[in-house]
Amino acid sequence: MKFIEKLFNWMLVVGLLMLVGRVVTAVFLFMDKPFTTFFKDYSIISFVILIVGAIGSEMIKDNKRKRV
Repeated sequence: MKFIEKLFNWMLVVGLLMLVGRVVTAVFLFMDKPFTTFFKDYSIISFVILIVGAIGSEMIKDNKRKRV
């Protein structure tokens, strides 16, 4: 159970970092500055990682609250 908890927490962190990367990419594209398209190209994958990490972390927290 600890492994799954850590996995969801890491997925949440990675998803948030990729979200920040997508925002920075959007800002640079809006300003017509050359910038990497990595975050634009993989936006669906990063969104899925973020959602799965957030839902999984919340479910683990909810299960811990019910056990206490």
